[in-house]
Amino acid sequence: MQYFFVDESGDAGLGNSKGSAYYVVVMVQLSNREPVTELAALRKELYLSPNFEFHFYKMNSKQKDEFFQALRPLSFRVRAAALIKSHTPLEFRALGSVELATRLLVTLTLRASPLDIANDILVLDDAPDGFLQSLRIHLTQAYKQAKRDRPFKKIVSGKSKYDDGLQIADMIAGAVRQFILESDPAYFQKFSNKVVDLWRVG
Repeated sequence: MQYFFVDESGDAGLGNSKGSAYYVVVMVQLSNREPVTELAALRKELYLSPNFEFHFYKMNSKQKDEFFQALRPLSFRVRAAALIKSHTPLEFRALGSVELATRLLVTLTLRASPLDIANDILVLDDAPDGFLQSLRIHLTQAYKQAKRDRPFKKIVSGKSKYDDGLQIADMIAGAVRQFILESDPAYFQKFSNKVVDLWRVG
């Protein structure tokens, strides 16, 4: 059994002029949900609180460099979908934010081999019950149509403050956004060998 931690960068709303120009969602695959020893060591090295939450947009460049360096020996895999809203495919343009976020996550899961995701656990950062229910329904429908076994036996919401897997997903989402939107691979290249799917939507 594997754990897939999901976080996003930007927002999934397409019709809000005040929203971001992009939406990135990532799934980070880890073998367990235990605290990550590499991050515990990094907090100590940087003189941070043992409860410090790594968050891409709240950290300075030195902290980001050290974070991604600390991830190098860690075994994990990354799947990501990146949408630049000005290039939104026609099939997605009428979708609301919940529908779009759901569609991208379902498609990202379907793009994986049945051998890679099967009867695992999906953990989303602070996801409302309504979104969890929508995701469960759409995944069930999509997998029945594809005649594949269900990918997740549980889909749950977590709190990034207490979950290192979600903090890793947050940091990777920020790095993917920087790579796609700004063509800046400074952080992305530090874990690019662990990326098994980078879906540029549109």
